[in-house]
Amino acid sequence: MLRRGPPDGGAGCELLHPGQRGRPIVAPSPGRVPLTGQPFATLALPGGRWAVASLTIGTSSGAHGGLALLAVGGTAARLVRTVMLPSSLSGAEGMTITHDGRLLLVAAGTATGVFSVPALEHGSHHSLLGILADTGTAQTEVAVSGDDKYAFVTDETSGELSVFNLALALRKGFRAHGVAAGLVPLAPGTVGVADAPGSATVYVTTLGGYGDRGILWAIDASRAEHGAGRAAVLARAAAGCQPVRVAVSPGAKTIWVTALQSNALLAFAAASRPASPPVLRAVVRVGTEPVGLLLLDNGRTAVVGDSDRGLIPGEQSNAAPRITVVSTADALAGRPAVTGSLPAGLFPRDLGYDPATGQVLVPNFLSETVEFLHTPASR
Repeated sequence: MLRRGPPDGGAGCELLHPGQRGRPIVAPSPGRVPLTGQPFATLALPGGRWAVASLTIGTSSGAHGGLALLAVGGTAARLVRTVMLPSSLSGAEGMTITHDGRLLLVAAGTATGVFSVPALEHGSHHSLLGILADTGTAQTEVAVSGDDKYAFVTDETSGELSVFNLALALRKGFRAHGVAAGLVPLAPGTVGVADAPGSATVYVTTLGGYGDRGILWAIDASRAEHGAGRAAVLARAAAGCQPVRVAVSPGAKTIWVTALQSNALLAFAAASRPASPPVLRAVVRVGTEPVGLLLLDNGRTAVVGDSDRGLIPGEQSNAAPRITVVSTADALAGRPAVTGSLPAGLFPRDLGYDPATGQVLVPNFLSETVEFLHTPASR
């Protein structure tokens, strides 16, 4: 088991050896689309006809960010076009779509780009509506509030959560006073972020240093939106070694975290009182160095991308990277929870899901491909 440690983390994180990958799941061969760069994240766009992947593209002048538009409505997915991002955006990493399906937000290192989904689909040269920027550095992942009015962006290098008034930016311009609504100082390696459905809480993970305990933070969204800074932090809990992604169950009662150096998927119970920290309920040993995390089937299934990056000395396996499928009910009941696994390319990162086809979208960063997997629900 992981040592739970003090609420504020601290040194001495205990590593877990990878668990069993689970039996290979019998499924149709995955569709595989070669790309023009290294994909970080994939999302299905509304309507079931398009998907998008964020890319790092190597050029003669260095690495640049881009978006790959994939047609998915036919018999096989295919790359239709690649949209290069402006130089003011230093990359293309985590993405999210507003709940109304009209905007795509892309965390892009120096800032976060806001794109029109219809314009992207139609190939318009004016799909970038504007850029959300503040003093936060290395913007990595992004989430939006339930009403689509605010964007929450993690700043990996500066260790903060950037908060932007998206509604104000769209109404008065992206450089208008008040668009950069505030920064919430957290800890080094601020990466994962998720907005809790139907709740006023945003959850964020911070990595800490190598071998340190990472932290899961609970943040009051309203306070953060109104510039409260550190006072927006409700509580925090030790979250294994290098927690990198976070997802919240549909009922907002359970928070799931992939802990890369712990080789584990962690489950936390949301606090019953605002100032109380989330409580660790389950530790599921998955494959080596898990990163990507996706909840399916109304939260009954967790899908985890085992990256096998080789960041932990002696822990890189000789097996091919896999996608691990976990029954969340079994995990929370303390039963064996890994129900199976599927093959993946090299270094699967942020996983996506296409509800129109029931497929999981897997961006294989080092293979420079996106795979489309049929993933059965847990028993």
